[in-house]
Amino acid sequence: MTAEIRNPANTPPERGDLGVTDIQVERVTLTYRTPIFTGRGILGHRDVMVLTVSDNDGHEGLGEAAPLAGFTPETIDEAQIAIQRWIDHDTAPVDSPTSRAAIDGALLNLWAARAGRPLHELLAPGSPGSLAVTALVTGSNSEELAEAARQAVTNGHPGVKVKVGNRPFTNDLERISAVRTAIGNARLRIDANGAWGIDESVDHLKRLASLDIEFVEEPTSGVEALAAVRHSSPVPIAIDESAADLQSIHWALEVGAADVLILKPSALGGPRVTAKAARQASEIGLKVVVTSLLEGSVGIRSAAQLTSAMGLVDPAPGLATATLLAADPGDPFIPENGLLTLD
Repeated sequence: MTAEIRNPANTPPERGDLGVTDIQVERVTLTYRTPIFTGRGILGHRDVMVLTVSDNDGHEGLGEAAPLAGFTPETIDEAQIAIQRWIDHDTAPVDSPTSRAAIDGALLNLWAARAGRPLHELLAPGSPGSLAVTALVTGSNSEELAEAARQAVTNGHPGVKVKVGNRPFTNDLERISAVRTAIGNARLRIDANGAWGIDESVDHLKRLASLDIEFVEEPTSGVEALAAVRHSSPVPIAIDESAADLQSIHWALEVGAADVLILKPSALGGPRVTAKAARQASEIGLKVVVTSLLEGSVGIRSAAQLTSAMGLVDPAPGLATATLLAADPGDPFIPENGLLTLD
């Protein structure tokens, strides 16, 4: 269950209450150490927008807009236009959730900077100052993948996540089996990014069940399809990109499409809308996991602050992905001994 978000002012202040005197936005390129294979393609690099809001006393708040083809409705150019419109007219973006995430994150982080306290402490006094996080591991073959997983668990991560669905299932099965052998009893989750059909999903998950999979994210695409898979799956189902806004999340909860709700603040529209979705899910007993959109450290740090404030620590959040970046525009937010330390 999630903790109720609390803060001294009851509601975090908006732009007009924060003494904002300067706003800067910069388009930067994220580069990954090795290509990341997903069920929707290969990701080697991408552009994001970094938003900085400042006051007269030198306090700054940063936010990140990280559109990703196949996962968010807008392009990077559309996000840039939406942010500029907000800068010029203080008009909240309607059709650009990644821009809303950047704005929300920047304002909340400025609020925390002005208060001289970590954001999670402002939102929920007494919330944890560190988070154990699951590691996303990659490898060009089973041996490399298994070694990466073994190293992640040795370094203190409670579990690992592996992408599947972008190669023949026999290869996926071999890779997942190798990872399970390498990590012993540590948690193992997989993510197909909607790559399989309904019948394929059920068949594949039955063959994977003996490997003690924590849950599978998006074995197939669509709320109704996921509900059909869940009815016959021996592996818990997590819904992610098929529930990318509050309306679709509500529908997914209504039809029982998942056992776990994956929330990506960078895709959903920022910390505050994510908190609302998390409460909806927790009210009916669903587990909630906050994860990244493979964005930079600016966006991941905002997501981690919210995760702590809401007590969303089990299942472990998927926020260790800054380790995958070769070039990161923000102060690298890298876990140590499997933990992210919140400033």
